[in-house]
Amino acid sequence: MSELGLGRNRRIDIWSNSTYDNKDNKSVCKPCGVKIAGKNTTNLKRHLQTAHPEIHTKIQKMSDDHGPGGNKASDATSTTQQQAISDFLRSSKYKTESKEQQTKEQAIARWIGRTGLPLTTIEDEDFVLMMGMIDGRLTVPKKTKISNLIETQYEHERQKFRESLAAARKVSIGLDLWTKKGLTASFLAISACYFCVEKSKPAHILLALQQVGHPHTAQAIKACVDKCMQEWTIPVEKILTVITDNGSNMVAAFKNTTAEETSSEDDSPGSTFESDSEIDDQRYRHVDMELDRTPCVVHTIQLVVHMLQKETTVKRVLDKARSVVKLFRKSSVATQKLLDQCGVIVVNDCPTRWSSTFNMITRLLKVKDAVCQISNDMGWDSLLTSEWQKLSSLHDLLLPFAEHTKCGLFIN
Repeated sequence: MSELGLGRNRRIDIWSNSTYDNKDNKSVCKPCGVKIAGKNTTNLKRHLQTAHPEIHTKIQKMSDDHGPGGNKASDATSTTQQQAISDFLRSSKYKTESKEQQTKEQAIARWIGRTGLPLTTIEDEDFVLMMGMIDGRLTVPKKTKISNLIETQYEHERQKFRESLAAARKVSIGLDLWTKKGLTASFLAISACYFCVEKSKPAHILLALQQVGHPHTAQAIKACVDKCMQEWTIPVEKILTVITDNGSNMVAAFKNTTAEETSSEDDSPGSTFESDSEIDDQRYRHVDMELDRTPCVVHTIQLVVHMLQKETTVKRVLDKARSVVKLFRKSSVATQKLLDQCGVIVVNDCPTRWSSTFNMITRLLKVKDAVCQISNDMGWDSLLTSEWQKLSSLHDLLLPFAEHTKCGLFIN
């Protein structure tokens, strides 16, 4: 019986350093991840003796200390042994080339790369402490290694998208130009929409986000598109259409014209809304590139909304509503009272933010009673009953436009 007890103790100590995979019929060494065929403890013991002599010595010492009377050891002693082994394994770091170390490094790199967090995050004291608590055997990699891993992952993902685009039958290209407030910088986004054969569903990916210098001419925009198509090896014959807003520079970039290059101010902070005549713009073809241009439906919807707001009666009531919103947003007292009563505040509209006028009206109607009461307490002029009614009618009129805009953005 004593020999049986000793054997059981040894087997327990060995399996505390190993696991068994029923599916593959292989034992896995916890310290290094090496797989050993079968469930033979002799092979596991031989591996520990060869690859991890310090662990083997510790197990041997524990077995020898208990001797023939090992089967009589108390539960407390056994627990102490297991804890000692666990602590020892925890202090033993993964080898640099081990699968466990590399897998966790890849996961950290993916997290940093996809969230846009700074690389210095992994050097933060609290981050290192957290990783130590999660897995004490992990050596937190340096930012240089994580940077290299992120670059490798990026190239891998880029190649996957390239293969997906190559398999697509047709591709629609989307363009949008955005300028920072103050006109200090402008960026052109180029995206691709296509049916992914591998996943059997539509796909929409960003191909490039390039800074564009002033002036934003049709030639400059066309050059950016040319360069992007070459980088992604997208042939002209595969491009179904190019979707843009109705800016004159976008129109000129993809239509047959011999006129002088057009530089547009349409991409300034107020560029969302173009002249009324641009709504009639449909499709144009550029002879050199042989690309069709399709005006963006959502952009066109916003042009219609902008036209509605130019109507005299509508403009008058909207200006009055904006003045009320401005009074509240400039007064901390009124804002606090509104928060106490309704839990929300009024919102401004913005000419370059789609559906923002609809959102402003919606919020005003939601807090109508509180706005009237607080305005009266503060001695401010508020909206008249007739003006509130006009706002309500305008809300109902703009609702379909807002819903279609949201639907269009969701699809994109």
